[in-house]
Amino acid sequence: MPSEPEKKVVKALPYELDYMTDELRKRAKSELFEDEDTRVHSLKLLKNMLDDEKGLNWQDDDRFLLAFLRARKFDVKRACSVVKNFYNVMRKHSELYENFDYAKVKRTLEGCHIGFLPYRDEEGCCILVFSTKNWNPYEHPLGDVMRALTCGLLNAIRSPSTQVAGFKVIVDFSGFTFRQLPHVSPTYLWLFAEALQNCFPGRFRAVHMVNEGHLFAYIWAVLKQLLSAKLKDRFHFHGKNMKKLHKYITPSVLPAEYEGELPEFNNSEWSKHMESTADYLTTIFSYGYEKKNNKKSR
Repeated sequence: MPSEPEKKVVKALPYELDYMTDELRKRAKSELFEDEDTRVHSLKLLKNMLDDEKGLNWQDDDRFLLAFLRARKFDVKRACSVVKNFYNVMRKHSELYENFDYAKVKRTLEGCHIGFLPYRDEEGCCILVFSTKNWNPYEHPLGDVMRALTCGLLNAIRSPSTQVAGFKVIVDFSGFTFRQLPHVSPTYLWLFAEALQNCFPGRFRAVHMVNEGHLFAYIWAVLKQLLSAKLKDRFHFHGKNMKKLHKYITPSVLPAEYEGELPEFNNSEWSKHMESTADYLTTIFSYGYEKKNNKKSR
């Protein structure tokens, strides 16, 4: 006979959700001003704007483009700006995204504590976890970690429910040491901030820091300067007090290390799911701003 915590978990929406629930459909209309006519009209306008962007080979995929529109509440000009920023960041960090090879992502996921929890929270948000406890920056440089996180987020926005409900992020600084600190460069803090604010097609609802010690102050001193006031308000600092975290995310969907009701988090099942989408990710990274004499046709 299942225990009460297991019953609660069954009621939670799973991470893998390839449809939109009735509740999220209502929220899409009330929060994002979305309906069928808006979707069709906005997609057409967005594609026309992207066609006018010189030198940009963009991915003509309605589901992918809807993520950008939903992230900006169907403000087509703002969504177009995010698309261009997305491809600009890929160009600026070509060392991470050019000639994409999923085997590198797989290696990072095998060696780092990164992944999405199996269930969504009460608001339908996916929950991404990154912990520093197993992070060896000499084997897995922060750039590789950022690439793996990008791939995880891009995989998650395939779901229309995720496009509407958005993400919550838990960053766990367990075991973070002076040995790791020098590898957290301003360049990648900028990339993290830019992704949250200007170039990723997702609705970031909150970032929860847990087990952050005194070394985190050095990181936050830089990161907070890169964030808008609105986004800074979405950062929450809990230290070792998981009861504070539970005020934002129900313990029924959290693993044991955060005093939740699920077993300790293991990313193996999620990693298998990720590997099954390698071709999808490779396709995304095959687009972008063209190099000289290297125009890509769609």
